[in-house]
Amino acid sequence: MAKKKQKKQQGQQFLSPEQYMKQRARTLEIGKCYMTDITEVGEGHILVTRNHTGGKISMAVFLVDAYCLGVKDSFYRLRLEDYELEEIIDKIGAEECTYEEAHNWIYGSIAYAEEAGIEPDKSFNLTRYMLEEDTDDIPLIEYEFGKDGKHMLVAHSHLEASRYLPLLKQNLGEGNYDFVINDTPDDEEEDAYNEDGFDLGEMAERLKNWKDSPMFKTYGPDVEYTYQHPDYPKSVSLHYPWLQEELAKPENDVCLKDELTDRILALPHEELRQDLEQLIIYHIGLTCDYSLEAYDNWEYNGTLSTALMLIAEVGNDTTSLDAVLEVMRQSVDFFDYHFGDSAHEVLPPTIYKLGQHQLDRLLSLVKEEGLSTHAKYQLFPAVVQIALRQPERRSDIVEWFRQVLRFATNHIKETKAFDSTLAGLLMCDVIDLQAIELQPEVKALFDTNLVDLGICGKYGSVIRDMSNPRHAGHLDDCILDIHERFEDMRRRFDRNN
Repeated sequence: MAKKKQKKQQGQQFLSPEQYMKQRARTLEIGKCYMTDITEVGEGHILVTRNHTGGKISMAVFLVDAYCLGVKDSFYRLRLEDYELEEIIDKIGAEECTYEEAHNWIYGSIAYAEEAGIEPDKSFNLTRYMLEEDTDDIPLIEYEFGKDGKHMLVAHSHLEASRYLPLLKQNLGEGNYDFVINDTPDDEEEDAYNEDGFDLGEMAERLKNWKDSPMFKTYGPDVEYTYQHPDYPKSVSLHYPWLQEELAKPENDVCLKDELTDRILALPHEELRQDLEQLIIYHIGLTCDYSLEAYDNWEYNGTLSTALMLIAEVGNDTTSLDAVLEVMRQSVDFFDYHFGDSAHEVLPPTIYKLGQHQLDRLLSLVKEEGLSTHAKYQLFPAVVQIALRQPERRSDIVEWFRQVLRFATNHIKETKAFDSTLAGLLMCDVIDLQAIELQPEVKALFDTNLVDLGICGKYGSVIRDMSNPRHAGHLDDCILDIHERFEDMRRRFDRNN
């Protein structure tokens, strides 16, 4: 493990979504852009994409108010598949436009709002990195902002109006602006949906990175991380010491080349399993007690991540699964250092391979108190994959999720083992499972009023999606072949990607 105070200079860094947006988004090629007709009602969605060399697409959506408020909201998604992007475009109802059009509508509306002292929504602090900087390099297109030559505030509640009207009066002067308040009563809220029951505002909340959602802590506190770890080994005694040296090399911090992968997997599997288990536990011990601030001063070491992928090939469902589950008990900062935004690529496939016949142990970890929500969540997609790949076991998997839902309903208020964020994430995987037979348990959990709607959407939309095959999980969401896993990691995190 690299020593503290040694900056991460070699190899590929794993970046959190926020770091990726700030450091990498503008290095990607601008892709296609889309927008709805802003001129018709003074408000619309603008979608800007950027292309990864590996075929993935990152994007940001901006809700633009050209009459008064500028960028009212925005969200981003990283490394989408084509079909995921197409679904978003379809639900927004946007048409293709040029990047220059998108750029000028967004920045023009911001400039117009600033005349009234109104700043872009705070989400723009990150989503702006999906755009080019607003310089003279971008051709200027003149658009008309406001309505009838004035700022026109269209507020959806008296509360919203009270937030902006003082700014308009202060910065524009009495009589130099207009406003209207469209205050929809609560009992008419459901009528605001379009024909297929889809709410664009809800979509924006659902698709936001879950840590960025403005509704993130609306529904109650998070589980407090309180895990007291055992004493981990302070050294290793390996059958193949060169294995530790290879995995620690900077050029292997993201993935292994096929030649090295085959060389490692050609070793006697029992001895290799023991070595990998030792390395996993040892590296947990090296890095489990530090804060993210301390990790930031270290050179990244990819041994743990790579060992977790390799153990899926030679591990067992006893001691090897023990080691993987011990990783799952570590803190958010630990996860951010070792996995960044790659935890979903590293952990669920390995959990699937080692834990597919140990559902009781996986359920026990869900119920364990004081663990990180983000870590626990990695269990759900792994279990969904069992149903997708082994249809004959679907009833067992549905029953497993039924037990999770009931446990969540009974314990979410305590926030010792389950919180609102985990409940929202759970709903996303129940949708993937297409388990409409779980509707009573889903309803019971929603009835606690503690499910984070910013992640999964409202109860009605979850039930609709659970019955819609287009929202079913996909086998390719969880890559199992070790060579393909490493290749996927290379595409995702290569510095030229």
